[in-house]
Amino acid sequence: MKMHSLILACVMTSGAATAQSMDGMQHDHAAMQRQQQSLPATKDALTYPMQEVQEPEALEFRTGENLPAPELLKDVVNQPAMTLAQWLDLAEAHHPSLVEARAAVARSEQQARQVALPPDPVVGYSGEHIRGGSFHGGEQGAFLSQEIVLGRKLALRRDVVRAEGKANEIGVEMQRARVHNDVAQRFFDALSAQVSVTIHERMLKQAEDAQVNAHELMRVGQADAADVLKAEIQTEQAKMEFVDAQRMFLASFGRLAATAGVATISAQPLDGKLTEPPQMDVQDLIRKSVEDSPAVKQAAASVTIAEAQVKSAQRESVPNVKITAGEWYSGERLDRTNKAAGWMGFAQAGVQLPLWNRNQGNVGAAKADLSRAQAAVVRTQMWIRERAEPIAQQYEQARFTADRYRTQILPRARRAYELEVMKYQQMGQAYPKVLEAQAMLYELQLGYVKALHQEWSAAIALENFTLDGALEKPMSIGAEDAMRNLPSSAGN
Repeated sequence: MKMHSLILACVMTSGAATAQSMDGMQHDHAAMQRQQQSLPATKDALTYPMQEVQEPEALEFRTGENLPAPELLKDVVNQPAMTLAQWLDLAEAHHPSLVEARAAVARSEQQARQVALPPDPVVGYSGEHIRGGSFHGGEQGAFLSQEIVLGRKLALRRDVVRAEGKANEIGVEMQRARVHNDVAQRFFDALSAQVSVTIHERMLKQAEDAQVNAHELMRVGQADAADVLKAEIQTEQAKMEFVDAQRMFLASFGRLAATAGVATISAQPLDGKLTEPPQMDVQDLIRKSVEDSPAVKQAAASVTIAEAQVKSAQRESVPNVKITAGEWYSGERLDRTNKAAGWMGFAQAGVQLPLWNRNQGNVGAAKADLSRAQAAVVRTQMWIRERAEPIAQQYEQARFTADRYRTQILPRARRAYELEVMKYQQMGQAYPKVLEAQAMLYELQLGYVKALHQEWSAAIALENFTLDGALEKPMSIGAEDAMRNLPSSAGN
């Protein structure tokens, strides 16, 4: 509004007023010069080496150093291209988190084997009245003692650990989904960066072409110094953006290699179809994720573990039987013969009475754990849906945006560029218009790549149950301490 009023005021001003205004401008310009001369220089002031930049009117000189943009990927392009399937195979074979998850399964298998082992027998020496007394005899010998575990307690303990092993098998499946999600995400990050490098290289060539054209127009008097400087600035910006795009690819590739568990691999081209993202029914996919997600399956497996723990805790109150038997040699002298009594056998059997400790506290705790595990299933389902819903909307929006670029925007931009080329070839258009149309086409292509990248990212997340964190510690069920039911623990 202020600008509009100013224009109206200028149009309605008389010639005399205009002359007065010009005088005022000259007076203000002189005052400004005096003010600039009086301003002291400061250490923080930005200085520009203008003496190194030749004015474009001096055509025999360049207006700055026209250094080429660094080619950071010149050795990369000669390497064989890698597909997403190859990266997933590498991750499956080398990813440390999958090794950890599989080791948790093996640990549970061995723990289930260990907890079902019965107590070892005890063999020993026993003696009484070995010295002293009026008979100068004594009893000494060997015995064998064995604790017999009753109530199927060993089998129930094994069932608990086996249930933990089943949960850890699902944990491998869940960690695999995390790895596949992250590797695929990083792959399309790098693939999008790779395509962007190609577009930025074309944009740099277009900017260099515009710079040459500006110099030529300057030579024939159809452009001035400002036009040439602007063209050169745009070229330098294009060089920086081209180098930045290359570094983005190198960074994305390094992140991809680290996520796949093969961080030492050198940068290579990627072979993928960025323009063909998967088509899916996101609501049906959300429903399947809530039902079939490994996270939900593992939560359900925790319910099975809790049920087995309740059964085991209820049977732990059944007492064990301890039997001891052996042979003693008695040195006690018989009255008539004055001979030693000799070898005698003996046996003992005992059972602990569950009068006060019937494991009632552990039974109650196991039942509380069962209630917690059942609630965790519902909570996990809600967690999956809470994560999936916004990703589904991101997918739909990215899909819509990419489709508009593909079917509406880019065809128009390409046709506009072709028309500008045709008019230029027919001498009906200046070449800068062709370059402007070409620059607009490349900018729109970058927008299309961004939309495709977002569509792939959301689709991959939904296909992998929104599970991520490939390099985080995998979830493990059960005691991580490998020492269970030690031989010296008497079956406990």
